[in-house]
Amino acid sequence: MNYQEFVKSIAQNTGLSLKEAERLTADMTSVIVDEISKGNAVVLPDMGTLELKVKAARKMYSPNTKTYHEVPESKTIAFKPTVEMKGKVKSAKSTKKKEE
Repeated sequence: MNYQEFVKSIAQNTGLSLKEAERLTADMTSVIVDEISKGNAVVLPDMGTLELKVKAARKMYSPNTKTYHEVPESKTIAFKPTVEMKGKVKSAKSTKKKEE
């Protein structure tokens, strides 16, 4: 599902116009990004939790140069799904075609 399909689905499910659904989606995205960038977790009911995860600085060995390199601290976004969502995903049928 791409962005336009997502907005259209929101509009159909809520009875909002496409412009209102797009505005709602943009506002939700903005709030989620702002909260995560502040270090706060965002709980999405029936879906899961989005949170900032900080990976500590570490040393990495390079077999090519046979030396250690310092890898700086990095930040990423982690998503932890709810038990219900995990169950739905596991029981969902795959839509991908099998290669023969």
